[in-house]
Order: sequence, then C-alpha cells, then structure tokens
Amino acid sequence: MNIKAYSIILILLTSMLCGCVSQEQEIIVDDSISAPERMSFTAPLMFSDSNNTELTLDEYISDDPVLLIWVAAGCMGCHSWTDIITEEVNNGNISNSSLLSIHRYPSFESNSYVEEVYGNHENATNPVSWPLVLPPEDTAVIDLDSGLESQLSFYDSFGYPSTPTLQIMDNLGKIIWTSKTYWPTVEILDEIKNIIN
Repeated sequence: MNIKAYSIILILLTSMLCGCVSQEQEIIVDDSISAPERMSFTAPLMFSDSNNTELTLDEYISDDPVLLIWVAAGCMGCHSWTDIITEEVNNGNISNSSLLSIHRYPSFESNSYVEEVYGNHENATNPVSWPLVLPPEDTAVIDLDSGLESQLSFYDSFGYPSTPTLQIMDNLGKIIWTSKTYWPTVEILDEIKNIIN
C-alpha cells in the first residue's frame, strides 16, 4: 500500500470519530420550579346569567371548598361524572356553588363543541347548571402566596390533569384532594360530598 491509500484510510477513520463520541446523554431537570401551593387563574365562562364573562378562581372559592372537574367534550367518563353530579345537585346533596368544570383541551375541541355537550340548554347532551370555564392553554396561573405568575404552565401547575380529573380546592386556593377515577363510583362520590359539604 502506498502513502496515498494510508492517508485516505486515516482520513476516513478520523472523520468517523468526529463529533459526539459519548453514548450517555445528560438531561438536566430544574427541580427548583414547583407548582404554587395556593393558586388562582382567570378564564372565560362558557355561559353566564349575569354580566360576568370571566371567572377568577380565588374569588369563586373564597367561601367553601370547590370541586374542580376537568372535562373534555368527547370524554365519556366526563359525561358520566357530570350526569351523576347533576343528579346530586338536583337532589340537594351538592350545591352548584361548590362546583366548577374546567375545559381541558382547547387546542382539540372548540368552545362550540363544549357548549353542545355541557351547555345549559335543552339540546345539550350533558348540561351543567354550575360554571364551566374555557381557559386557553396559555392561561396564567397566579401564585397566591407571592402574587406572581407561576413559572409552570397552566396544566403543569394543576398536576397535568387528564380527563376526567376531579380535584377539590379549599377556600385558600390549595388542592387538597385529587381523583383520576375515569368512571364514577359511589365511594368517590361519597368522599367528595364529605369534603365539600
């Protein structure tokens, strides 16, 4: 072999070793950012009987604990939870003022689709008589202790809820109970009633 052939082989071997040679990747996670312990947000209401077009969470929960029901229009478990809670409201076991539904997937479901399902009208399939908010994905969460906007996204601040997720927030703005049970159960319903009543 001549020197030219050695040079070509050496160049090929050297070029194969260029760049990243480590097989391990370092992933840096910033654990210093955590969800606010007490939080609030302001979001548009789906419908309103008054002049209010928005709901501010910390004002809404100021008296008693509130059940937050994370819903999607196409979520069958959400429909079932909504129907069973509506039944409890109609029977006088739960007050409308202790309930708030939150639409979870604004990028996938239009507000009109949500209103078709949960709207307070005769054509709705699973109407609600309590407030339902339609927060955009970029909704700011306010840390009630600092008064500043949370560094986490809207969904991350609430523990990245899927649908249906049920959370109870106390009157100070703190999540005190969570359930991700897809289908309603009597046990979970009783637990909810014991906390919010």
